[in-house]
Amino acid sequence: MPAKLTDMPPDRLDALIKHPFHRENAEGLIRFIRDLRECHGPEDFVAFQHDLLTATLEASHARAARNRVIKRLKRGEKLPADAPELVAGNHHDVDDWRLESDVLERIGRQLRSVGDAMAWRAFGYDRRYILTLRRNEAPGPMTLAKEGTVHEVQFMQQQWTEYRRFAMLHDLTNCLRIGDATVFDTPDENNLQTIYLHELKTNPKRREGAQLARTRMAAEALDVNGPLPGPDKARLIETGIPYASHLSALRDAFDYAHREGLKTMRVPGQRALLALDIPAAGNRWGPQEATRQFHSAYAALLRRTRLTGQQICFGSGDNAARNTMAPPWGIYPLQPAECAGLIADVLVFTVTMSSDNFIEELHKAGLNAEWVLAEGADMAPLQPVVAIYGHGHRVVMARAEIERLLLELTHLDTWARGVERLLQMGVAGWQPWPYFTDEHKVWA
Repeated sequence: MPAKLTDMPPDRLDALIKHPFHRENAEGLIRFIRDLRECHGPEDFVAFQHDLLTATLEASHARAARNRVIKRLKRGEKLPADAPELVAGNHHDVDDWRLESDVLERIGRQLRSVGDAMAWRAFGYDRRYILTLRRNEAPGPMTLAKEGTVHEVQFMQQQWTEYRRFAMLHDLTNCLRIGDATVFDTPDENNLQTIYLHELKTNPKRREGAQLARTRMAAEALDVNGPLPGPDKARLIETGIPYASHLSALRDAFDYAHREGLKTMRVPGQRALLALDIPAAGNRWGPQEATRQFHSAYAALLRRTRLTGQQICFGSGDNAARNTMAPPWGIYPLQPAECAGLIADVLVFTVTMSSDNFIEELHKAGLNAEWVLAEGADMAPLQPVVAIYGHGHRVVMARAEIERLLLELTHLDTWARGVERLLQMGVAGWQPWPYFTDEHKVWA
C-alpha cells in the first residue's frame, strides 16, 4: 500500500501536492468528471474510456521510467541516455527522482478513482456490481509492455468497431478486480440491457482455473443471487429500501468553506461534519494558522455535538482508489471541481460519531443494538463493530457499514430499515452484503 499523506514529513507533503504534475492532473480531473457526466450512450463511454486509458498509460510509463533511473542511481551508475526530464530538483539526487515517482503513483490512483466513477455510472450506480467484482487482489499498473494489457485494449477496440459495444476495462479501475472487461450490449425495445463479464486469455490454450471460477461465481451472484466469490460464505441481500442520504449537507458545507476556509455542522443521526477548503483556508490564515483553526473548530464541534463513548471518525483525505467498496468521489453530488478537489486532497471532510449516540439512534429506530468494538481496538476491515438483534436473529456490522454511515452520510432511518429487513430474512450462516434500491437518485 502506498504511503499515506499523513505519514509524510510536512516538507515532502508540501512538495508532492505542489508538484507541477500534481497540479496539472488536478485540472485534468475536473475535465474527466465533467465529461463522464455527459456520458449516456456507448459512443460516449468509448470516447471517455479512450481518453482515460491514454492518461493512465502515460502516467504509468512515466513512473516506470523514473523508477528505472532510481535503480541505476542506487547502484551508483550514471543516468541512462534515455532518462526522462526531471521537472524539479537535481538529476543526480535519487530523492528528487523518488518524489516524482511518488507524484506519478498518486496521479495513477487519482485516475483509477475516475475509472471507479466510470464503473459506478456504467452500472447505473447499482452497488451489487461493485460488491461482487471487487473480491480479488488489486491489479498491477497498466502498461503496454504487458501482453495482457495489449490484448485487453485490442478486445476493447474490437467490441466497438465490430459490434458497437462498450467494453469497460477493469484495470482502469480500482474496484473491478474479477474478470478483465465488462461488455454492455445494446438495450432492447424495453430498455433492458445484457451485460457480459469477460476473462480474457492471451493464449487460448492456457487454462486459468481459479480466475474462471471466480468469474463464474461473480456472474451467478449477480444473475441468480449465488454465493459471492471468495473463501467466506457471503451473499448479496436486497433490502428493497430506497437509498437516501444527507449529502446535501456536505454540499452546503463546501459552499461555505470555499468562502471562509472551513465549515462545521451537525448532521442528523448525531454526526459531526467538518469541511475544509485547503487553498481558501491557506489564503485566509496562512498554513500554520489554518491548521490551528482546523483543530480548534473540530474540538468545538465535538463539544457542541456532545459525543460520548468511543468516538469514530472517518475522513476523505488520501482515500482516492484505496477503498474498493466506497463510492468514488467522482460520483458525489457536488460540482466537478469539488469532486476533483476531493480526489486531489485540496478539499477534505471528516465525519465523526460516537458509540453511545449511535446505539441511542438505533434504539429510536426500533433496533436493539450493542457496541462490541473494544475500547482502543483498531477498526480493521472485518473487525466486528456493532451487533444488532431482532426477529430472533443477530447480525454484526463491521467497518464498511460504519464507514458508509459516515462518509456517505446515509440517512440513518433508511439504514436501520435495511438492517431490519436483514433480520426479518434471517440470513444465519451467511455474511450478508446488503444493498439498497434507487441509488441513482443519490449520486451525480
